Amino acid sequence: MANFSPMIGKIAGIDVQLHWTFILLLLFSLAISLPLFMIFVLLFLFVFLHELAHSITAKNNNIPVQKIILYPLGGGSVIDMDDIEPRLEFRISLAGPLSNFFFGFVLGAISILMPGGFAKSIIQLLFLLNILLAASNIIPWFPLDGGRILRSYLQKKRSFFASTEITVKASNIITILFIIGTFIFVYLSNGYSLLYKETIVVFDLFIAIFFYGGAQAEMQSAYVRNYTSDLQLSAVSSKNYIMLKPGVKMGSLYNEMLAHHTHLVIFKQGSEFRLVSRLPTVISNKGVGNMIKKDIAYFSSPLPVIPYNAKPFQALTKMQIYEAGIIGIVKNGKLTGIIQRQHLESVLSLHISKFSKLHKGSNVKQ
Repeated sequence: MANFSPMIGKIAGIDVQLHWTFILLLLFSLAISLPLFMIFVLLFLFVFLHELAHSITAKNNNIPVQKIILYPLGGGSVIDMDDIEPRLEFRISLAGPLSNFFFGFVLGAISILMPGGFAKSIIQLLFLLNILLAASNIIPWFPLDGGRILRSYLQKKRSFFASTEITVKASNIITILFIIGTFIFVYLSNGYSLLYKETIVVFDLFIAIFFYGGAQAEMQSAYVRNYTSDLQLSAVSSKNYIMLKPGVKMGSLYNEMLAHHTHLVIFKQGSEFRLVSRLPTVISNKGVGNMIKKDIAYFSSPLPVIPYNAKPFQALTKMQIYEAGIIGIVKNGKLTGIIQRQHLESVLSLHISKFSKLHKGSNVKQ
């Protein structure tokens, strides 16, 4: 249930998913009132357009985009932005807020020309929501767009690690100010019930924890990238897999697995590598008979790949983006090895630990 995010469609070749918590929010708003439900739908239409602006900008710059997911607190574009140029990160990050400023301007112009009434009130509300979305997303607060905008700007004169460190510190200061501001607002507010004030405090603390966690995740990612950049893929790669031609039947597959003592089976279909990831478990004789006649492609899924000259931290980032436990290494279109996530994380952790001890012992300041 935690990872349940049904796909609702595909736009410009990008999968669009709704997170299960977002679905609950829509159902909850519908149970309260139809107008509230419609406002949420319209709001998240512009959240989606915001994320679409990020994704299309990335695709136009030849950066892979896996999907867009809508959450209760906003949306997320799953973009392979690891190790891209700062100017591209700046452009992609800025595209979202700019789209909301644009829609806000259009809606504001429409509301001025419209006669008074309910429709004008809705347009004015959407105008305000777009301006708020744009303004809030340019605050230098990880994991908002503003955090990435500030980091990419700082990289003009600083390293990625130093720029991330400064941006995370700025994010933490904003988080503290946000919490202080919440308590000041609640203290000075008159005419509101105790329940209302408690709800505001709990909701804002939840937001603060979410943003603090996002900032720490960015710092951890930068730390891994900085202190494992000397590692090569050869330190984490493996050849413990079978490479088969497409069209093999499941009946032949099990003999191959027994002969090579591995359960990892890969084949190439067109330009795409695929992993046999759904090995069936069958008990009845009838089921076995049907299963062994099936093509292995039926039980496969795409295998994410990285070039042979990439770094291990880039492999980990790509695994996180694609929610994959295995990633392939390619050179000139051929598979030269694989990396398993559990092994990769262990090697990275040991390397960072060793690095920290060496520099701690030599009193070198990081």
